[in-house]
Parts: sequence; C-alpha cells; structure tokens
Amino acid sequence: MHIREDVHNYMETIVGNLLSHESYVEKYDNEQLADLACIALNQLRPIYIRYTIDFLSSLPEEKIVAITAQAQTAIDAGLPLIDDDRRTNRFENVPAITRDIRFDEEVSLEWFETSYLKSQQN
Repeated sequence: MHIREDVHNYMETIVGNLLSHESYVEKYDNEQLADLACIALNQLRPIYIRYTIDFLSSLPEEKIVAITAQAQTAIDAGLPLIDDDRRTNRFENVPAITRDIRFDEEVSLEWFETSYLKSQQN
C-alpha cells in the first residue's frame, strides 16, 4: 500500500474546487491561491478517504453541503490575510547573508581537532 497514492484528504478537493471559481482565479495569482488553500486547510478537520465515489455515495447530501460551507468559511476567514499581505515583492528583497571565513594557520588546534595533513605526512 502506498498511502500517498491510496489515501487523500477530501477537504483538499473541496477547497481546490472552491478556489478554482472565476472570482478567485481573476483576483489572485497562483502563489496567493496556494497560500489561501494552506490557510483554509489548516482551519479544517481533515477527512481522509480512499475513493471519492464511495465516500460521496455513502454521505447524505446535507453533510456534503455542510462540509462545503465549512470550507467556504475557512477560505473567507483567510482572505484578509492574503489581501493585507505585507510581503509585497517578497522574492525581490531577499537578504543575502554571507560569512567571510578566514583561517589563521598559525593558531594551534583545539583538543578535539585533529590535523588531517599531519596524519598524512606520517
């Protein structure tokens, strides 16, 4: 059994279907939609299933409507975080941190260090 292939979270399907509506696709880019999906899914209880058809056939329609409403509420709750994102140009202003490592060959080694060069000379 391969869990990655055999089992999935049905809430991902519902959130994905809701976010594929034209109102979201026109307003948000793919990065924002992915962020919104993560925000929404983290608010929802996962429903792990193997086969969608078996799951839907055994679920009353009222329950499906309720689950979809919960997903929509989670998306609506995440929208302000996406709309007020302070990370504008987040990929352009990435700070570069570098270290200038200089070795002083005159400094003696610590007790836990061993010289590779000395052992090769012997």
